[in-house]
Amino acid sequence: MRRRSRSTFGVVAMGKRLVLIVAVVVTLLPLVWIVSASFSAQASLFAAPLFPHEPTFAHYIKLVEDTKFLRWVLNSLIVCGGGAVLSLMLTTSMGYAYARLRFRGRTLGLLGLFLLQMIPSSIMIMAMYYLLMGLGLLNTFGGLILVYAGMNIPFSAWLLKGFFDSIPTELEEAAFIDGATRAQAMVRIILPLALPMMAAVFLFNIIAFYNDYAIASIVLTGVDNYTVGLGLRFFQSATGADWALFSAGAIAGALPLVIIFYSMQRFLSGGLVSGAVKG
Repeated sequence: MRRRSRSTFGVVAMGKRLVLIVAVVVTLLPLVWIVSASFSAQASLFAAPLFPHEPTFAHYIKLVEDTKFLRWVLNSLIVCGGGAVLSLMLTTSMGYAYARLRFRGRTLGLLGLFLLQMIPSSIMIMAMYYLLMGLGLLNTFGGLILVYAGMNIPFSAWLLKGFFDSIPTELEEAAFIDGATRAQAMVRIILPLALPMMAAVFLFNIIAFYNDYAIASIVLTGVDNYTVGLGLRFFQSATGADWALFSAGAIAGALPLVIIFYSMQRFLSGGLVSGAVKG
């Protein structure tokens, strides 16, 4: 019986490993394919070999010299960073208020935030367009920043509220006994403990905004105002597509996100340890 159980356990373990290996291959194959195409001398995505025999940086050089790719990356960082910061400022105070204060309409407000998360952003595109047109903010970074900041408020506010609920109220009560006000207790005690979650919300917003195409396409016009997602579409046309250049743009465009993620990852780890010690 023991031998059978051991053999059965070994078969199950091998099966799990095989499933994980297949999942990793399926997940990484498109990425490897795009990276290989960006270094291939051929412009076709499907004709290029998976591992090019003579890798070339010609497509990356053309991307920088013959297009406004660097301008598009800068535009993306401006609108995504501005939207993420503004959204974080609004949702931090909102999450703290819903977690700590009791006021009229609190339950309805929480229900409203929950329902707003269920509405797809694509449904609100026309409303956003006419609202920005009425405010004179079409084709401006400020208009897109306002749209981005408002899009993720329900989700971010719920995340932060849940984190604030997990922080013991005794910490604030001790501060109140020492003469601190509600604002001082929030700024000096609660926010330092909430930095890991605030960093996570900021990172989620950056990723969501950076990958957006639909909303940016109706707000921004003109090559100089394009974000990375809008700029890459012009590498494809009705007559053909330069897939190698598109692949190079996709890889280079993802580098800022990779840098931001790994820099924030260190901060998140340090913040979590610091928050645990303080708690």
